[in-house]
Amino acid sequence: MYKTYLYIFLLFLASSLGAQSDVFKNQLDSIHKLRQLSHNTELGLETRIAYAKQAVALSKRTGVDSVFLLSNKNLSVVYLGDVKYFDTAKKMFHENLKLAHKLKDSLSIAYINYQLGYVCHVSRKKNDSAYYYYYNALKYFKNPSFSKIAKHKITQANILNNIAILQKGEQDYAGSQTTTIRVINLLLTIPESEETLGILSNAYNLLGQNLIRLKEHDKALEYYQKALSISNNFIDKLYVSINIAEVYKEMGDYKNVLDKYDKLLEDPDLFKKDPGSYGAILCNIAYTMFLAKDRNTAKIDSLFTKAHNIFEELKLDYELSASSNDMSEFYQATNEKGKALFYAKTAYRIGKRSRVFEEELRALKQLSGLKEGEAGKAHLYEYIALNDSLIANERANRNKFARIQFETDQYIQETKRLSTQNLLISVIAAIFVLSLGLLYFIRLQQGKNQRLLFDREQQEANQEIYGLMLRQQAKLEEGRVQERHRIAEDLHDGILSQLLGTRMNMGFLELKGDDGTMGDYHRFLDEIQKIEKEIRSLSHELKGDEVLARTNFESMMDQYLKDQSQVGGFEYEIVNRGVLFDSIHDFTKVNIYRILQEAVQNIVKHARAKHVRIGFYLEAERLNLAIEDDGVGFDANGEKKGIGLKNMASRAEKLKGSFRIDTVPNKKTVIHIIVPV
Repeated sequence: MYKTYLYIFLLFLASSLGAQSDVFKNQLDSIHKLRQLSHNTELGLETRIAYAKQAVALSKRTGVDSVFLLSNKNLSVVYLGDVKYFDTAKKMFHENLKLAHKLKDSLSIAYINYQLGYVCHVSRKKNDSAYYYYYNALKYFKNPSFSKIAKHKITQANILNNIAILQKGEQDYAGSQTTTIRVINLLLTIPESEETLGILSNAYNLLGQNLIRLKEHDKALEYYQKALSISNNFIDKLYVSINIAEVYKEMGDYKNVLDKYDKLLEDPDLFKKDPGSYGAILCNIAYTMFLAKDRNTAKIDSLFTKAHNIFEELKLDYELSASSNDMSEFYQATNEKGKALFYAKTAYRIGKRSRVFEEELRALKQLSGLKEGEAGKAHLYEYIALNDSLIANERANRNKFARIQFETDQYIQETKRLSTQNLLISVIAAIFVLSLGLLYFIRLQQGKNQRLLFDREQQEANQEIYGLMLRQQAKLEEGRVQERHRIAEDLHDGILSQLLGTRMNMGFLELKGDDGTMGDYHRFLDEIQKIEKEIRSLSHELKGDEVLARTNFESMMDQYLKDQSQVGGFEYEIVNRGVLFDSIHDFTKVNIYRILQEAVQNIVKHARAKHVRIGFYLEAERLNLAIEDDGVGFDANGEKKGIGLKNMASRAEKLKGSFRIDTVPNKKTVIHIIVPV
């Protein structure tokens, strides 16, 4: 009897499981069909989004995270079909990234980071974020389980190509060139296809653009020709051909430029295929004719006007700004100052609004020449200020992406997914190696112990010396602050109170006299009130604690240089470009300080310098110190009698760094020290 009940129960359980399995399979089929519909480009975007949302809702009901993640990723990609949905897509990508990390799905993490980078990239003004996500994606694509698959290699090539475009946009042309070469080398390891050839053509074209900026015209032409030879896309070929013509224009070969553009205009459908490029060709022909001093000014004027109208209709800001500058130069040369001024103002307005700095600079330079007097000077000063700002930004941007990469490496830990078998093999291998090397290690360690003990004691002594110096400096700083506070309180509570009382008492006096006397009386009262304000302001400034804003190490250097400058009769400056000395090991700071002492003593004794500059900056986890003076210099290759320079070199070597001297007799001496931190 019990066996019968058991059989019935097992049969019921099997039927239930089978029914659940069929339901789940039907759900997966429906989800798959909805995803396929969401990718049907013949449907409207809103319809495709609706299908993708249905797939997400159905996936959520399954309770399976991996299925839900796939549908969510699908919806995010569909949202990329229109810029207005980019913010929604970005929010979903972040949600997907959290779920992918929860599932430890490396491939999904890689692709979501790539998509986040793309959204930030096309949104503009978010280049740092774009590079951060692109770099994260590349880290995950290094996973051996899918780094050798052609499809994923193509994705890596696209990511690297986008990074190169970012670097070019930030004017890091050398860095962009290096990244582009990585793209080309990666693509050459993948079987040739229409997709890989398209990416390779774009990479060659980008490499040519970087080489133009680096003034390597012949090399740029070589890579433009490579891009042209492998591209099958009309628009890509057109862009590359325009780039080639522009190289010839940079080289001054105007005949070749015009020949190239005339050949492009032979296509009767060019305007329909790409009106923007058609307008650019007309504008470039006009400007080239102008540069070649062609006398047919009526034709040049007509071409410029036609191109400008096309750009206005298409609302192409960059092209409008550039063509306006070209037209301004042309009209200035033909003595049509009114038109020249109008188009220079147009170029400036559009360039400033659209952040097209190159054309904004051109416009400012043009305006400074077209306007006379103070107005012209004002534009010239603005040109100089903007140019200096762009140069400073370019220098800062050269290492910006390297810094982001470094910070990302610190933030993201290496993925640890070793299988049990690999872990056992590693443990066995480690035990085997340890067993073989144990005796050798013990004997070697005994020999090193004594030396390590000595080094440790020496380091502790140096750190103790540095600690004493810091404490002494802190006491000096504290004394200065207390004295400033005392003076501030005396000014505020003493002199200021007396002046206030005196002024108020004078105000209560009922003086009589002529208008001149009474006017002087009130003027003197006002003067006393102004003196009160100045004393109160001075008191507040003295009460501030800005003097403690720097680190003790910097204060200690400053105090030492201040003392030595009085002895040596020189002025000094300390330039710190972002070095946080509190994060640097005391042992390193002690030796840096000793090197500085020795160098300054040599300046005082021998250099007869008027100015000394101490510069610090970090580069690739290395501290760079430059000690420069404008003294008499010396022969760096001659015989060195003293031991000061040897001591400095020895200390740099002790820090595993480098030491170099550059000197120009009767002009300057620069000591370079680079140490890892």
